[in-house]
Amino acid sequence: MARRTLTPATIVDAAVAIAARAEPDGLTGRVLGAELGVDRSAVWRHFKDHDALLRAVGDRLLRMALDAVPARLAPHERMMALARSVVGTFVAHPHVGAAISGRTTQGEGELAMVEFTLQALGEAGVPAEQCARQQRTLADTILGYAGLRASKALLSEEIRQRDQQAWMGTYATVSPQTHPAIARHVTDLAAVTDDDVLESLLAALWAAVRGVIDTVGGVK
Repeated sequence: MARRTLTPATIVDAAVAIAARAEPDGLTGRVLGAELGVDRSAVWRHFKDHDALLRAVGDRLLRMALDAVPARLAPHERMMALARSVVGTFVAHPHVGAAISGRTTQGEGELAMVEFTLQALGEAGVPAEQCARQQRTLADTILGYAGLRASKALLSEEIRQRDQQAWMGTYATVSPQTHPAIARHVTDLAAVTDDDVLESLLAALWAAVRGVIDTVGGVK
């Protein structure tokens, strides 16, 4: 096998490329070694263990999501664009997205994202003593939803279709006597998309932030 000079960055590059193909074992030495054209043991000279590699790749995904946010947006639009970008990036790299959503990467990407959000919240008018709480609420909620969407993206097309069809299958057959609310709303439930849920979630999150801002006057 030809020798190749490796760095942590080139290994993460390879892992992200594998993750974008939704390959299940992209963070193993065997798969990364094959991708990079090196012996599998070479990977672990740069990362202490699998968890360190996972956090590095997850941190890269956060950086990618942040870099995709358009410039010159108002604070509210900036935060909402970041949220959509995180969800999209995690879904596009589902194995890593699902695995990292409940973790802290402790890397530069995460630091940049926290800084970005805190600055936007401050510019929007959130009082300083509330910025940390609002940032954590936004981050934990969006990362949790992004992880859910990434997990769904890992399901086979057959399973996804079966789950979707349940709304007009199992749910459509419930008795109006025992489950009147479901019977009344079953068609509407079936019509709700993942993006509908995301937009409602973002609206609710911003409404909470706006409530904090309104206590000190003015929404930017």
